[in-house]
Amino acid sequence: MRLFRRRELGLAIVLSGIAGFVDAIGFVHLGGYFLSFMSGNTTRMAAGVAQFRWEVVGITAGLVGSFFLGVIVGAVAARVSSSRMGVLWLVCTVLLAAAAVAQAGFDTASMGVMAASMGMMNSVFQRDGEVTVGLTYMTGTLVKAGQRLVDAFAGGPRWLWLRYLSLWAGLAVGAILGALAYRGLGIDVLWLAAGVTIVIAAATTFLRPRLPQRPVRMTEQEFPH
Repeated sequence: MRLFRRRELGLAIVLSGIAGFVDAIGFVHLGGYFLSFMSGNTTRMAAGVAQFRWEVVGITAGLVGSFFLGVIVGAVAARVSSSRMGVLWLVCTVLLAAAAVAQAGFDTASMGVMAASMGMMNSVFQRDGEVTVGLTYMTGTLVKAGQRLVDAFAGGPRWLWLRYLSLWAGLAVGAILGALAYRGLGIDVLWLAAGVTIVIAAATTFLRPRLPQRPVRMTEQEFPH
């Protein structure tokens, strides 16, 4: 049995919202490609191969490769950093770089940089080399929500399933906001994504350590993946 603080769950929900925000920007701007959902890109890549649509294959392969590289860099940063904040500030830096690349007129390249930042983000909640909370993919989280809901009816924890569902809701709400923001700001919305993430990182670094800790007991198996 280990302790999982409520404020850590709150941070995970907010970061999932950022992931949804960024993913929606990429999806709209690129016309149906993902920046954080690599299962979807893999399916598109496979369909592109079958249909001999090599442009689709190239874009999806580039995004998957960028995401994978970001995961590697994020994992290294998590190992060398004394806290998860090192990884989060790295994500902020890469998001700023993506906005600068887009500002220079390289929109497609900026999407690859954004995909890398999403790969890095998954290492924010890394423990002993393993991701304890998946922030950019929600299939496993929805499975956990359904399983814990059944457990609730069978006499288990009554509201545990809501914690998992809240992660999915965070990503969904973030995606809606990202799509709406892109409609109003275009590619300049990348600056907004970077700015919001910086605010979150700053608040987490300087404010959250001063807040009272309210741990809730969760087993290692109860962490969403």
